[in-house]
Amino acid sequence: MPSLPHLTAQEREAIRQACGFACVRCGVTIYRYLGLPADARDPGGATLLCPTCHGLVEEGRLTPGQVNSFHANPVVRQRHFARDRLPFSSEMPQLIVGGSRLLRDTPIPLTVEGEPLLIFAPPRRSQGATRISVRLGAPDGTPVQIVDGNEWLPDDGSWHFLLRGDRYSIMASRGDGLAVLRIVARNRIAVEHLRTTIRGRRIEITPDWMEIDGKRYIDRIGSGTLIGLEV
Repeated sequence: MPSLPHLTAQEREAIRQACGFACVRCGVTIYRYLGLPADARDPGGATLLCPTCHGLVEEGRLTPGQVNSFHANPVVRQRHFARDRLPFSSEMPQLIVGGSRLLRDTPIPLTVEGEPLLIFAPPRRSQGATRISVRLGAPDGTPVQIVDGNEWLPDDGSWHFLLRGDRYSIMASRGDGLAVLRIVARNRIAVEHLRTTIRGRRIEITPDWMEIDGKRYIDRIGSGTLIGLEV
């Protein structure tokens, strides 16, 4: 299934709406825009699949017919789907990070050398999903955008994504880049573990503390501001 990087904003919005703002197979809100396999029922089009489900397609474990069936009836629109376990919320999420009190109205909890590691935003539409962006360091320390407004960008195997229970896990294939976000509730997200080096600055974050260049801090991230902390 080909990636579709050159879609217009209007085309992307239409695809998100048709697919329920999530992977059509599993409901994960981190996804890629992909061309649908053509078959007799549908000559083509576009859909959303998370990196894990797209990997199943690439391995031949999901057939074109199955993909088209999921697209025709996305799992998030089915009555049994438990939306509360994933970040479907019309509000800005509250954040649990770095030993600070619950952060509210803080889209960017931390920037490093001007690079925002995480960005959170409410959905473009009230029925959509919390928009999550992730930016971490490559093995050489250069910043890499991995997720941009829920869109999974890597297509070369340099980063991996997994849904583990209520956790979104992003891991580098080389080096120690890591981001684990736990979905506590639809509008509450904990930064369970973030670890990276960007431009020589070493960062590690849990819900209880934050280390910057080997020094540990608690309650340094401000609430109710665009950027909680700049280092």
